[in-house]
Amino acid sequence: MKNRVDWTDERLGSNVYEDMVSVLISRLHPQAQRIDGAGGDKGRDVQVPLPTGLEIFELKSFTGRLDERSGRRRQVSESLKNAAKHNPVVWYLVVPINHTDGELAWFNDLTAKYPFPCVWREKDWLDSQMASHPELPRYYLEGSNDEIVSMMREINQEQAALTRGVTDLVDRVRTLKDRLNSLDPHYEFSFSVQPNGSVDVTTHRRYPGAEKDRPIRVGGIFRFPDTDDGKKAAQALQDSFDYGTASVVPSEFVKNFSIDAPANFGGSFEGGELKLGGAIDNTPLADARFALRIRDDQGVIKAHLPLEAKERTSGRKGIELKLEDLGGTAKVVARFDVSIHHAKINYSFHMPERSLPSILLPVVRFLAEAREGRGATLVLNGKEIGPPMDLPASTPNVEESLKLLRALDDIQRISGVYFPIPQALTDEEFESIKEVHRYLTSETTIEQWDYVSFTIPRESLGTPELQQLQQGDILQNLVLRNELVLHLGEDSYDLGFLNRTYASAKLESLTDIAGDSDLEDTVAVKIVPGDNTSASVSLT
Repeated sequence: MKNRVDWTDERLGSNVYEDMVSVLISRLHPQAQRIDGAGGDKGRDVQVPLPTGLEIFELKSFTGRLDERSGRRRQVSESLKNAAKHNPVVWYLVVPINHTDGELAWFNDLTAKYPFPCVWREKDWLDSQMASHPELPRYYLEGSNDEIVSMMREINQEQAALTRGVTDLVDRVRTLKDRLNSLDPHYEFSFSVQPNGSVDVTTHRRYPGAEKDRPIRVGGIFRFPDTDDGKKAAQALQDSFDYGTASVVPSEFVKNFSIDAPANFGGSFEGGELKLGGAIDNTPLADARFALRIRDDQGVIKAHLPLEAKERTSGRKGIELKLEDLGGTAKVVARFDVSIHHAKINYSFHMPERSLPSILLPVVRFLAEAREGRGATLVLNGKEIGPPMDLPASTPNVEESLKLLRALDDIQRISGVYFPIPQALTDEEFESIKEVHRYLTSETTIEQWDYVSFTIPRESLGTPELQQLQQGDILQNLVLRNELVLHLGEDSYDLGFLNRTYASAKLESLTDIAGDSDLEDTVAVKIVPGDNTSASVSLT
């Protein structure tokens, strides 16, 4: 078989074997967790927590036979006994030995008394996996430095490929990239050429936890002056190490630095700008439900804002989570220092140019409840994390913004007519919103009036109500129907019809409209109250 591993190779000691096979299992199972055996791994070198239960892998570098005389059977028995304490759903023995009939019989007798399946992953299985992942034995047993040097020479020769056309060049560079990605079992690499001629090399983890199995180390000598810029750059660099966040150290602060990176990328450098990308952890946060919660001094929940994780970075001190509300308007940054069990939360609010009131309402309600003397805590799966964070005084004008959003949300929800929040409002438009909201949210509104003017076709003068008015009578409960329209800037929104019932009305004047061909045979009518100045208004 191609890439067959000689499991008796003297370079393949127990530590190298465990490292190589642990990485293999992590590649096969992204959820895998390697257990540090320095203090005793309790029968589990690698574990995989799954929704169906815990799967445990025990790695033994034995070769030859699994006999009693060597003590190997006793070691396997003890490992299985310890693993059983963790209630696994399956236990795997991974050892480069193809069992004999006698060894299989012993293994079956040993495992029969346990309630979970036990599987012997033997030499044939390991050989097959190494053939599928040739970068593993190449990295752990053969070394790849000579091949990297050879590839670098080839890259330097790629200018000649331009004479054969861009297509040939692209194919050759792609082949070199694929070969390079076959050299390291922990990371893959991508390349991009910037307009200024610089080449960016980006590393991507092949599996969660690769950065622990093969960390990328950065060191150097930096000189940060006691200025605002110097302090800011120093803190950003410290945060990169502590929490994995991205940072840029300007060249004037860098004397020299060194990078120990996989596939021999790195080296020592004199000066220059240092850019550190974020150590982004893309491991899915299974079933993680986040929120930001505010309680008053009596412990009563005043606001609860759901959040979703957008990015997670990790460093030597802990992790940083970037979260957003479901509408994308509130940004929350939470840092967890695992060394001192401390959490720090910062949040900010961004008003989008176009958004519906219902999207912004939860965030603005949260800001309105963020008052001095109250505390905010991060919530994970319904449980509050860490002590409450003290809140500053309320954001100015937030109460007025909350009232406006509630009114607009009610208007849109009741009418079914949706429109983005205006970027600015005149006093007249603000009053119009309040008036429309009052009509839509009240069954009947009672108003006082002094006169009403309207136009009607001349033929409408023959209706019973208009005839009574023309005769000088006071008409009781006169009903006029008109559209409910909200005017905001250059836009108008038809929201339904209003019935206005005037308790008492009489005719003030009738005026023919002349000189306008569009209004021919139209009459202007003006009415005033009779003995009652009230009118009821209801939505139809």
